[in-house]
Parts: sequence; C-alpha cells; structure tokens
Amino acid sequence: MAAISRRAMVLCSHPGRLLDYSALLNRLEFYHLSLCQDLDEVRKALSSQQRYSLFILDDFAPGPGELMSLKTLSQSNAFRQFVLAGNYSDREKTGLYQWAWKNRVPLLQVLDKPLSLAQLREVANSLVAYHGEDEKPIRASVSEIRDYQVSGEPLRCSGSS
Repeated sequence: MAAISRRAMVLCSHPGRLLDYSALLNRLEFYHLSLCQDLDEVRKALSSQQRYSLFILDDFAPGPGELMSLKTLSQSNAFRQFVLAGNYSDREKTGLYQWAWKNRVPLLQVLDKPLSLAQLREVANSLVAYHGEDEKPIRASVSEIRDYQVSGEPLRCSGSS
C-alpha cells in the first residue's frame, strides 16, 4: 500500500493561528505545508499541481457560498480529506456531515476549537488512502471558487475583520 502524502493546507485568516498550526502539524510529521489566509492564496498554492492529504478550514462559517466553495475544492482532486474547525453545536456538526455525505465531500472531521495536538494526531491517524485518486488529474484551476462566493466576499472566518 502506498504511503499517504504528508502534505497539508490550512486556511485561516489569523497569521498567529497559522503559525500554531504549522508547529502542531510539523510535530505530526507534516512538513509540506501551505498556510493560507484567503482563497487567493489557496488558488496560488494549487497552481503548483500538488496533492494534499489534508485541508483544514479554520473558523469555517457554513453558508451557501462557503459550502459551494468547499464542494468545488473537493472536486478539484487536489485534497484527499477536509477538516472543519470552529465552534459548532452538535446539530450543526450533524448537518455538516450530512451535507458532506450528500455532496460527496470527503469530510474527515468537524472539530471544536481550540484544536490540540491530540485532536490533530487523531486526524492524522484516521487519514484514509484512496487508491486510484492519484491517477486522476488535478483540475488546472479552481477559479470557479470565486463564482460561488456570496457577493464576491472571501470565504468567511468568524474572526475576520
């Protein structure tokens, strides 16, 4: 069985929190990281045509535009699995898992913040290797993300100013 890539991307509007993610993920042997503050940085990182085993969206606020952006990202074949981090009720978590299942988005976990090393270790240990995914091409562009955003605003994080 092929080893799972240890590449991760994190989308978070807070630079300090991105550094925290970097330190935690490095401790879990994710040495290839893309730390992004907005979707433009995500698009730039994806232009290298690299695959990521994990995409963490910090403070994901599930609205229609954000869910469509998440679905578009999952269809890009650049990410194997997604983790949403935020402050969600049990009902919201259930709704996110149901939406992901219905829309074929590989949502690994919905986690409460603040994230700990133990939570991220559990995520890393539960990553699934999808055979055959590497044979599918990565979509050349994820520019469609902009088309799904509500009023052209960036993907919302609750701490954005």
